[in-house]
Amino acid sequence: MHTMGFQYRLSQRKMYVRRESMDVVCRRIGALRALQRHREEVRKVVYVDETWFTTRMSHSREWVDTTQAPFNTTYSRQLPPGEGERFVVVAAGTDEGFVDGSYLCYPAKTNQGDYHGEMNGELFMRWLTTQLLPSLPEPSVLVLDNAPYHSQLTEESRCPTTATRKADLIRWLEQHNISIPPAATRPELLLLCQQNHPQPQYKIDNTIHMLGHDVIRLPPGHPELNAIEHVTVWEC
Repeated sequence: MHTMGFQYRLSQRKMYVRRESMDVVCRRIGALRALQRHREEVRKVVYVDETWFTTRMSHSREWVDTTQAPFNTTYSRQLPPGEGERFVVVAAGTDEGFVDGSYLCYPAKTNQGDYHGEMNGELFMRWLTTQLLPSLPEPSVLVLDNAPYHSQLTEESRCPTTATRKADLIRWLEQHNISIPPAATRPELLLLCQQNHPQPQYKIDNTIHMLGHDVIRLPPGHPELNAIEHVTVWEC
């Protein structure tokens, strides 16, 4: 180890902070600028999000009336064991409150794991087109995060992956009028596809635009920019 340049000594206790990539920084700036522009244009901004709750959800600590016996039958708040049934909630809100007609609540299939597994692109699209967008009285601006069911790509903007066969790589390059070097190997073809990756186009965004609205996508890891994330009590 010494010959490799290492020294055995006391380590320095430091706190490490994750650095943001320039892509995330630029996406945050772009989202904030778009929000400011739409607000200056007096456009209605609609914040969209999903959450969950259980029928026996409770706090581990709370204020207790110490003047009453802990097991008084009149005042007891003991809950049955377990968390109860789990429900997924989808809704949208503006500066005037929740959008009437946008509320969706349905039972989850499981009480374990991330609730995002209970939602899919088809269900979200159906909620968007049959509940939220028809409930908006004017062309609005929808704010979305990057949940997988918000981010399904159109076929035109999909790019081959490492699992794509060589023949399909060649077909993709030919469809996009990209010249293929003679005797190119599969890794070279895949690199060529990645270098010519089309701009992502999302099915959700296209539907929103087609129906006369705009959309702002927040950068990853920025729930604080979605106002509905700060709502702690849902109007059920």
